[in-house]
Amino acid sequence: MAEKSSFFNSVNGDRTYAAEDWARYFASFIGNGVFGSPGTNLQVSPGDGLGVTIAAGLAWINGYFYVNDEGGLDLSLATADGTLPRIDRVVVRWSLAGRAIMAAVKTGVAASSPSAPSLQRDSSTYELGIADVYIAAGATAV
Repeated sequence: MAEKSSFFNSVNGDRTYAAEDWARYFASFIGNGVFGSPGTNLQVSPGDGLGVTIAAGLAWINGYFYVNDEGGLDLSLATADGTLPRIDRVVVRWSLAGRAIMAAVKTGVAASSPSAPSLQRDSSTYELGIADVYIAAGATAV
């Protein structure tokens, strides 16, 4: 294995660093998760109709930083099944290919005994679950 050291000043362009270098650095001492104060960071609450609202907050995933600094981020949920309930999962998703971290809803499967969708965690996508939302059969609001 080759030795590597980082974050020295460049002299005539001999030092360049990529985002991955910084992410590796931060990931060495900041784990994945929602952090900070107050305890309402990225708290999910019912929104209008079949929607949820995510409060202001921040998270770290694989050394990359996510912030929702204004709060009130509204996400829509799919229409409820007429006869069976489901559980949707609200996530903060790191996408290496998309070069971004964004909040999203993973729609569950309607079933007599529903469960939340699995989190994706691989080399290109990593999801933090921040809320599970029960959608009753025929619901028009959360």
